[in-house]
Amino acid sequence: MNISTHYYYIIVNIGCFIVPFLFSFHPRLRFYRHWKAFGAGTMVMAAVFIPWDMYYTAKGIWGFNDKYISGSYIGNLPLEECLFFFCIPYACIYTYHCFSIFLETRKIPRFFYYLGWGLAALCIVTAAIYHNRAYTLVTHLLCAVLLLLHLCVFKSAYLGKFLLVFMVLLVPFLTSNGVLTGTTFWQYPFINLDPDAIAEPIVWYDNAHNLGVRIWTMPVDDLSYGLTMLLLTVTVYERMLRK
Repeated sequence: MNISTHYYYIIVNIGCFIVPFLFSFHPRLRFYRHWKAFGAGTMVMAAVFIPWDMYYTAKGIWGFNDKYISGSYIGNLPLEECLFFFCIPYACIYTYHCFSIFLETRKIPRFFYYLGWGLAALCIVTAAIYHNRAYTLVTHLLCAVLLLLHLCVFKSAYLGKFLLVFMVLLVPFLTSNGVLTGTTFWQYPFINLDPDAIAEPIVWYDNAHNLGVRIWTMPVDDLSYGLTMLLLTVTVYERMLRK
């Protein structure tokens, strides 16, 4: 049976969401008990990221291929793009929850806390060098600020665990984003310096506003974007759990 290309983006969302959702009711995991905390974290994150997304879409910094979306919109964003900010965080926070259970009595290596300092420094340097590229500047500055808040102000005990989980999530993250930024992403080199040659993206980018380097088809800037999106969600999620 042939599936219309207009369902591709929604299929990516559902594919990322469905297994974590079903296992949320596992008697050992019971992630459903944390839905309220997840919902609060997602709402705060979406209040930042959806307006940002709408603005950059209006400016043509990125956009969406009509071939791969249903045609339903919320503002200037496809419905699928709005669902992205629920489905992807759900899968990721579910994974974070699982690690919280399995690592409950284990100490996270100090390496992951030092990694936080290294990533913050790297983001600041990148933003300074490429300050004339809108996506690179904003996403790296936001990432650096949020990391430094956790390191210097919040002194979050869970930051090391979050960074460990984020590293584990890189494989599914690169896969799902690879499909979104090039439906046959595996056909491209792992480090791709020719983003203008990428065909059939679901989400396209104006490469003048990013670093112009892709991991397969995904802009490398998306790593900082994804880290910021998920860390902001986890920040509120953890605060809600402690209430």
